[in-house]
Formats: sequence, C-alpha cells, structure tokens
Amino acid sequence: MKNLSAKQIATSNFPYYRYTLGYALDSLQRIGVEAIEFYANDPHFNIDDKTPAEAKSLKKKLADHGLRVINWCPEQVKYPINIASPDPFCRKRSVEYYVKSIQFASEVECRSCQFFAGWNMLDRDFETTWKYSIDSLSYLADVAAGYGLTISIEAADPLVTVLHDTSYIKRMLKDVGAPNLKGMIDIYCLGICGETIETALANLDNDVAHCHFSDACYEGDNAPYHSIPGTGSVDLDHILEKLDEAGYEGYLSLELMQPYETCPEEAMQKAVDWMRKKLG
Repeated sequence: MKNLSAKQIATSNFPYYRYTLGYALDSLQRIGVEAIEFYANDPHFNIDDKTPAEAKSLKKKLADHGLRVINWCPEQVKYPINIASPDPFCRKRSVEYYVKSIQFASEVECRSCQFFAGWNMLDRDFETTWKYSIDSLSYLADVAAGYGLTISIEAADPLVTVLHDTSYIKRMLKDVGAPNLKGMIDIYCLGICGETIETALANLDNDVAHCHFSDACYEGDNAPYHSIPGTGSVDLDHILEKLDEAGYEGYLSLELMQPYETCPEEAMQKAVDWMRKKLG
C-alpha cells in the first residue's frame, strides 16, 4: 500500500453490546489498538440516559484504557430516532438526541459523529421526507460546527435511511451545503445498495470522511451481516487498493456485531490481525 497504513485501523465496541462497558474497554485494551469508534448504546452509554458528568467519567475510563475515540456513533436504527419524520414531535426529539450526541462526543474529545439522515415511510412522499432531512441535517451541522465536529452520513437499506446509495449522499451534501457535513462509506452497505467501491468514490469525489470496514455475508445462516475480514464474499483486497489509490486518510473502523455478540474479543482480534497483515 502506498497510502493506507496500520495507523488507520480502528476497533469498536459494536460487538460488545451484550457485555458491560468495563469488559468491552478491558478487551479493547488487550487487543492493543488505540483508536476506537464508540458505539453509544445501552448498556454502554445510552444518550437519553446520560449526563455531561457521565460523559466526563467515560472520557477518563477511555483514557485509563489507552483508548481514543475517533468517531462517535449513537444507536439510531434500533432506537425510535428519525430526523426526517413527518411527526414534528418525533423529529424534534430525534434532533435533540443528535445534539446531545454532539455534546457527548465533544466531552470525550472526539471530532467526528456518524448520523443517519432519517428514513421515509414507504407510503409517504419521498421528496417531503427529503426536505425534513435537509432541515434537520442543516441545523445539526451548524451545531456541530460550533463544537468543531464533522458529521458523516452513510447510505444503507432504504428501510433505515433516505440515502439509498452514495448518489443520494452526493445530493444531500449539495442540498445542505455545510462544509462539515461529509459522506462516508460502509463496505457492507455497498452490497446492500448495489454499488461498487469505484462508484462510491466517484460519487463522493474521493472526499470520504469515514469508513466502516468489514467483510459481508449476504447469504446463509444469520445473513446478511457484517463479517470478519476474510470470511465473507467481498473482495477486500480490491476495496483496499481503491481506497489507497484515492488517497483515503481516514480510519478503517471495524464494524462487527451479530453473530459475534457471544465472542466479541475473538472476532475483533481476528479482524485486527487480518488488517495488520494487509496494512503492515
């Protein structure tokens, strides 16, 4: 690799959601990668249940384990969060949830948050929902700018976001027009969205703020799911080659979850070992 290096590997607490925060932090410390993406979910850190004082406590716990948060990702798919909801009360509550996420990210000295752009009900007008998303993201980008944070948005299944592929991200970035609102790439979601890495990089003009990195299994038991690199159906060598050629400078954040909830450390260690072998 000419540009990518092992320094860009980031672990995460994604697969540890059936374990306590203490166990997750101890485990990630054992794996020995300083950079992590923090998945703010229950039982580790549910945004709605926490206070700034508890965020300060989290910062110390992370530091005590030699961990540094490079991206803050609140739970936003399983929880009732939709910043593009036609219900003004739901929309307001969802935006406030993200504002708290920005504040908590700042408390732990993280400069990046990853948010979903909201989702459309299948029997409602898409363009109306799109406008709600623009309004919400514009406000959130303005708040984040005050904290010196960047917000990244990803394309995924149409059931969870209005960003059905990276061409929708391109449109959203143009419509919002905020310099601190950026696009990201999720390797698993490329397959869900029917995209190639070449298409995604072209749509984002090689300006990619963040990357969720994993292999993917789209068929068989437990499918679809994010799988340990080297165990799925994605040509990850090709993905890394194209990211390297594009001069990607962000983190490759290991996003694993099901079916690894009973063996998160083993799964994360295997993923890190694969990444280190590829990136040196």
